Amino acid sequence: MLDFLKDILKVGLISILQMLIAFSIGTVAAAMVCWYYGIPLWFSILGGILVLGIALAIKSDSIFD
Repeated sequence: MLDFLKDILKVGLISILQMLIAFSIGTVAAAMVCWYYGIPLWFSILGGILVLGIALAIKSDSIFD
């Protein structure tokens, strides 16, 4: 039982870390674009959300499942 819980926790933490990295990369890239063009930096969060959505769509096996 304990090994099962460890495996579930490991998979969950890896997935959360991957999504956090994807969100961070998107936010940083969008922040650099916003900074270059003089757009308010709070718009960069939209870049993180966009990249996170794309990463979640790619990570899933199928759209119809």
